[in-house]
Amino acid sequence: MDVLLVDDHPIIHETLRAMVRSLRPAAEFHSQFDLAAGLSQARRLEELKLVLLDLGLPGCSGMDALVKFREVVPHARVVVISADADGERVREALSEGAASFVPKTLRPKAMVDALRTILDGGVYTPPARMVRVPHLRSPLTLTDLGITERQADVLKLVTKGLPNSEIARQLNIAENTVKQHAHAAYRALGVSSRTEAMVALAKMGIRND
Repeated sequence: MDVLLVDDHPIIHETLRAMVRSLRPAAEFHSQFDLAAGLSQARRLEELKLVLLDLGLPGCSGMDALVKFREVVPHARVVVISADADGERVREALSEGAASFVPKTLRPKAMVDALRTILDGGVYTPPARMVRVPHLRSPLTLTDLGITERQADVLKLVTKGLPNSEIARQLNIAENTVKQHAHAAYRALGVSSRTEAMVALAKMGIRND
């Protein structure tokens, strides 16, 4: 398995290389510092499965780098790593095909957990508390945060104050399943209770009705 990091900050290379190797010792980790070199190497790596891509590379703007990597290596998962985690950027990156969005501001343990999720084939998006929401061109959605349709159904009823037994009855699922979906939605939002979930949704401008 080849992993390619494209970022112009040496310290990011050192940090992510160490983390990836600790999680996947057998993985081949490759580093490039600009878009052209990154694309060139991506074309040559037959076993490329994962690209860790900074959106702030010199010489490209917005989602250009992401779009180009998606075109050149459509078989690889492209994960955005960025110092800018405002809601619009997260939404746009995911809509352009990013497999996950990882803020560079994550604490080391959280960064390792994010990379573990990604390397295991999962999707990582920033906890709600980390996402800054400016005036969005289009609203951020629960799907953008990796919350599934069924988890959203549960979250909608949870934030209305319904007990788990009633949610289970309305959705025709087991009460334990309600709890599992609720906790999964809480993790995606970076909260631990229905009250915190309501606050997080309000701050992000996400409608859940």
